[in-house]
Amino acid sequence: MINTEHNIKNILNKVSSRENLTYNEAKVIFTNIIEDRIQDYYSTSILKAISAKGETVDEILAMVQIIKEHSITIHPKIQNNLFDICGTGGSKIKTFNISTASAIVAASAGCTIAKHGNRAVSGICGSADFLEYIGLNLSNPPHIVSSCIEKLGIGFLFAPLFHPVLKNVSKLRKEIGTKTIFNVAAPLCNPCANLSGQIIGIYDSVLLNKFSEVTKKINRNFILINSNNGIDEISNTCINQIIYVNNGQISKLSLNPLEIGIPFTSVNNITIKNKDDSIELTLKSIYGLAREEIEDIVVLNSSPVLVLSEIAKNLKEGVDISRSVIREGKARKKLEDLITFCGNKDRLSEIEKDLDIS
Repeated sequence: MINTEHNIKNILNKVSSRENLTYNEAKVIFTNIIEDRIQDYYSTSILKAISAKGETVDEILAMVQIIKEHSITIHPKIQNNLFDICGTGGSKIKTFNISTASAIVAASAGCTIAKHGNRAVSGICGSADFLEYIGLNLSNPPHIVSSCIEKLGIGFLFAPLFHPVLKNVSKLRKEIGTKTIFNVAAPLCNPCANLSGQIIGIYDSVLLNKFSEVTKKINRNFILINSNNGIDEISNTCINQIIYVNNGQISKLSLNPLEIGIPFTSVNNITIKNKDDSIELTLKSIYGLAREEIEDIVVLNSSPVLVLSEIAKNLKEGVDISRSVIREGKARKKLEDLITFCGNKDRLSEIEKDLDIS
């Protein structure tokens, strides 16, 4: 442990000078920050300086390791492979809850999903904000979440519930108000011990390459995504960079949405102004009531997990299957089942009435 102010200042000076921490240095300082062993001023300054210089592979790995060491884990009893769909956040382009909608769609197509998420930090409406608003009880204990995954094929793992130690840094993160290494590491900290793979949207192309190196060291399959305009999803507004990490082997490709039947659209058509916008668009995209470009970006992002689950042979087929389950009402039914099992269905009905969704 760091036990002197002198050592803490040395770490702060190092990262402020844009020098990188070693894995051991990062583990020590991040442990002290998470366990609330040093003054807020130093913690905030160190986190800001690391973000400013850019997080390294060793620093990200150290943070992931520490968070997981302090986490509550579950092991759903399922026969299928188990996947997560999430993003790092940090995008300057504010979109609705694409990964949440895509997770619901993928589950309704037969994938088994453990959606790990939180409230918005730098964004407008996080996955937890959306789900809580429409009736999900974020306080469900871990065994209920595990049972939900087993029975419905999807569950929501609210990060503060499974990572209680991070409560120590919630004040710091709110004070900073922008993404930190916690946001970067969070997608890799899913509390399911038997998670098979992940789809991770990454807002920055430099971070995309770092994630490819980080995920090589983790025993899961990963599809890492970065759109050329900085959205942490596969976008229908531009070309996308995709990295597939499988057993430590990396393959890269560029995806033009046109190649799988998705037309380009303007960024303005998928962005939101406020939380109400996000909730309405997210819900309508799941219910098959959204504009075409909104549905398009949802099916674009559910498609890769269908491929990993071997439900679809390729991204084009994944898009077609995803669109079918939305239009057949299966995605809506899956969301309703999730809220019924883990929350208040009457609340969802109220929202549907307010939005005039029949």
